[in-house]
Amino acid sequence: MLDIIIPQYSEDEGVLKNLLDSIKNQKGINFDEIKITIVNDCSDVILSDAFLNSYTNLSIKYLRNIRNTGPGLARQYGVDNTNEEYITFIDSDDELSSDTSLMKVIEFLKHNRPNYLVTNIVTEVILDDKLTTIIKKRRNTMPWMHGKFYKREFLNENNIRFHENIRHTEDSYYTTCVLGSIKPDELVFLDTYTVLWKMNKNSITRKYDVSDYTFNTFEYVFNTPFYAYDFLVAHNSYLRFSYYVSSMFGLYMLLNSNVFNKKDRITQKNDYENKLKNNIIRRRNIFILFKENQLLDLWNNELEDLKCRLNLKEMSKTLDDFTKEMF
Repeated sequence: MLDIIIPQYSEDEGVLKNLLDSIKNQKGINFDEIKITIVNDCSDVILSDAFLNSYTNLSIKYLRNIRNTGPGLARQYGVDNTNEEYITFIDSDDELSSDTSLMKVIEFLKHNRPNYLVTNIVTEVILDDKLTTIIKKRRNTMPWMHGKFYKREFLNENNIRFHENIRHTEDSYYTTCVLGSIKPDELVFLDTYTVLWKMNKNSITRKYDVSDYTFNTFEYVFNTPFYAYDFLVAHNSYLRFSYYVSSMFGLYMLLNSNVFNKKDRITQKNDYENKLKNNIIRRRNIFILFKENQLLDLWNNELEDLKCRLNLKEMSKTLDDFTKEMF
């Protein structure tokens, strides 16, 4: 029924124990219907047989990548070596949010058989120097992998795979491919909470200041929309034009945000702005199409999400600025 795929690199048994315990303690499910696959991404942190075998009610497969590929291709290695009808991804340092998380999802999958299912998540954050949890209801367009379930047949039919050239922002690419391949009326949301996104200060996305992390990985941030757009065009997706326009404006906003406002980042900013302008000029007809059809409102959700993720108090650049500078 369900493959749970878990990429692992530096996380040891102490970290994995929280996640596996949260799965082991699920209520109201047939454990024969779930398979757990942990993919060691060519790490020296090895999980012992004794540890894995201690979970007597769980079917756990432990795979080892022959080279370090990053979380995206580690997940893909897990997908390629499993065969259950549905797939979900959970990071090693997260866990299920309650002891009934899987019961509601599996029941829904059995009775509805959706191609793609999105659920709510619970997020741990630090507020006023105290660890607390925030209940978040996720929009279907959010890029992260948490709390999402995929039908294997749907992924295979549309050749949806993690991209070999994307080591960071791999989740954004994957989600775009999913959304671009599914029909609008097939987007399914289940109002239940499944995953607790733990506050791990050493995780890739939380270890650094958001702006520093974005700058250090900006090569991937910049290239991912173009890989995703190529996928959408190849599949003649109805999303291809709106995605391209919103992504280009998103990159423009990033280049004019606090990510690049330091003196030692001016050269990189100028280089990326020139690359962005050249790409936009090559596809100028897409923007003309949007302007003539007054479809610019489609950018609003993208910009609001970007604003929140970068902790921007106000947008320093506007759509008018973008149009003037890029054309």
